[in-house]
Amino acid sequence: MLVITQLVPGEEYVIHTLIRETFDTHISQYYSAEGINTFYRITPQAIRERLNNGNDIFIARNSSMLTGVIEVNNNNHIFLLFVSNEAKGTGVGKILLGYVKDRLAQLGVQRLTVNSSPNSVGFYKSQGFLPLAGEEEVHGIRSIKMQLLL
Repeated sequence: MLVITQLVPGEEYVIHTLIRETFDTHISQYYSAEGINTFYRITPQAIRERLNNGNDIFIARNSSMLTGVIEVNNNNHIFLLFVSNEAKGTGVGKILLGYVKDRLAQLGVQRLTVNSSPNSVGFYKSQGFLPLAGEEEVHGIRSIKMQLLL
């Protein structure tokens, strides 16, 4: 059974491992060396700092196994959404996104944005997001800004 909880200090090391493994397997191939180095600045310490600054970070577990993580900043922008390599294709990403959408809608938030990596655009489109612009590259990070009206 999948359980979603809010990240607590100390868990940033575990989610960092999941994020790094997923990035290395599925996303790094789309980035330049500069983009990979920029992404690698997401350290456990950086995650803890964002948590301390008010970002909401939720983790999904199936039994004791960590299967996914989603981070929302400014109450309406997805900063991170990663699913473990073992749980890819099992609906964990959709469930995490649905959890955040429901929470934000209850808070009266009217839109949710994300800067999608090129390989995730199809997922976000399937969840109702629409591209707002073409692909951009900043510090080697390729992304497509997308939006969902809640």
